[in-house]
Amino acid sequence: MCRSFRISRLSSSLPVRGVLAGTALFATGSWAVAATRSHGAGAGKAPPWSVAACMKMVGEDPSGALDYAQDAVHAGAGWQARHCRALAQLETGDEATAATDLEALAKLPTGHADGPSSADQAQLAREAADAWLALGQAARAQACAEYGLARQKQDQGLVIVLARALLEQNETGAARDVLTGFLAVVPQASSQTYVLLATAERRMGQIGPALGHVSRALALDPLNPEALLERGIISEQQGHAASARQDWQQVLELAPDSHEADLARQDLAVMAADPDSP
Repeated sequence: MCRSFRISRLSSSLPVRGVLAGTALFATGSWAVAATRSHGAGAGKAPPWSVAACMKMVGEDPSGALDYAQDAVHAGAGWQARHCRALAQLETGDEATAATDLEALAKLPTGHADGPSSADQAQLAREAADAWLALGQAARAQACAEYGLARQKQDQGLVIVLARALLEQNETGAARDVLTGFLAVVPQASSQTYVLLATAERRMGQIGPALGHVSRALALDPLNPEALLERGIISEQQGHAASARQDWQQVLELAPDSHEADLARQDLAVMAADPDSP
């Protein structure tokens, strides 16, 4: 059965809320350098600016976080206020502005007392890349991820978003090389890393290695819908329709409202419509 219409949408854009899922919202490490700057003229007029408070508010009350961060920016707070504002913008639906702001923050110069560190730049670049990818702008996501990796060479989150951006642009060989290069240095990688490598290899016709890597992904995380979806695609290409159907049905059971479930439904429908399918 022909699958040329699907350029493994396993590599498609992450949901915008997935950007926040990978972000240290509760201000640890350098994100917590936050101290207290009043954003009112007199004491008691407004709560003091706090990175931790703003980041916590993003998850609980993004509109309130947006106002809080905006007030702090206007009062002269540092880059952390702009960062919190961008994350709140993501949550309130202003993704393009947030992506632009995150990219600009990632490129702020280091070395100043109130400026981001190299680690901060890498984190900001990853958030920007995730946001651009969610907006369907894979080339811009790639540029942000490469910028971040120049500052944190073995950042797994940046490697993953770079691989996704490359796959989205059909740069399959480049995605495979990025992932294999990372795994050569960091073999204890996440399940997601192995799934993406399997996707790249499958697209290149390297079915044996692809099956090995998706199996590794499922050994690390047996209930990973992305890995199950990919294994189903590989099984179908090998002529194992029953195994493919079983994997896709499990995706629907595990994550019925997910992007992977949408793709599994499409695959099941195509299989059901094929008169030659067992």
